[in-house]
Amino acid sequence: MSAMENRTVMKIFTSIAPTATWLMALPIPGRDASIVKTETANKGHIMTLVNGLASYLDEEGKTPLQTMVEQCYALGTFPALWAIEGVGKDLAEWHMNHGSSPRRLLTDAELDDKYRGAWLMLHAGIGMGFARQPLLGVSAEPSPAEVRDFAMRFVELCRENSRPGYAGAAIESLGLVCRFMRDENFCRGVHNVLSREDANACGYFWRGVGRCLYFHPKNFPPGFSRPYNALDMIDSEAPAPEIKQALFAGYAWALTVVNMSTPQVMEWVLIHVPDLVRQPGFVNGITSSVTMRFDTTPGEPLVKQFMNHRPPDTRLSSLWEDKVRNSCEFAIGKVHPTLVKHQRLEEIFHYQPLPELMAKLGA
Repeated sequence: MSAMENRTVMKIFTSIAPTATWLMALPIPGRDASIVKTETANKGHIMTLVNGLASYLDEEGKTPLQTMVEQCYALGTFPALWAIEGVGKDLAEWHMNHGSSPRRLLTDAELDDKYRGAWLMLHAGIGMGFARQPLLGVSAEPSPAEVRDFAMRFVELCRENSRPGYAGAAIESLGLVCRFMRDENFCRGVHNVLSREDANACGYFWRGVGRCLYFHPKNFPPGFSRPYNALDMIDSEAPAPEIKQALFAGYAWALTVVNMSTPQVMEWVLIHVPDLVRQPGFVNGITSSVTMRFDTTPGEPLVKQFMNHRPPDTRLSSLWEDKVRNSCEFAIGKVHPTLVKHQRLEEIFHYQPLPELMAKLGA
């Protein structure tokens, strides 16, 4: 599916998803239909926020970053996360569209310390901006050299414009943009480039691909009997077992942040696909999503509400306690302050076992 076709399909889904899913669910009684409607409405709401928020950047590209970030947080803690990501995207795209090759875009930028939480999603946003416009110029059937030039230029832009310890958050967006605008074959081509020339970027890239699979037009309305065609896509598109875990992490990241206000959606997934929690990448995606939300909007009550949710089913409640609540408490209480101290928050944007990360940092 082409980039234009993907964008068109997503606009249609965003506008009609709640009504269409309600109609589809009518013949299917019970809780499954209710959960499907809830999740599709949640996804449509987030896509509306991402695509519908007005830009705070003026036409000359001179609006101070502090001013734009203040406007984002003034929207409230829930939409602020996506608005901040949008500011980063707008900054990057303004510079790309004006023919400049930006350097130190966020490296030299300044924010009041109380807005420190904006840096993570600002970097995710510039990654989107650095990827989308150049990818439109890549041939429909590009040569390996063209794919290499695109991928390495993107990584260079991210590293040249990121603050210490945040570049990975920008690089992760490459996977999201590439898989949404192109297909799995193009992603394999990018993988071949990164694995040869910047192996550290590979994990971030595939985590972004996993995030895209949750939002992809093929998976916008979740399935009724088995949650998500995305799981089949993960099986078929992962070029190696460790990359499959990165895809699980990206998928779980999106699933968690989109449905944090309705934890019953995560319940439904765990009931229908219980083996998912045996995938370390899936649990890592939940914890990294919660950590990202906590870092960006520490006052958002949804974080604690989601973690402390109690499923009515006793067996599921025990599973939630172990795999969701305990894992997230460890991530927020131990991992997050350690990453802040060592300026390594980018680490939550690719899959890795958190105990190993803590050992590596000497914590």
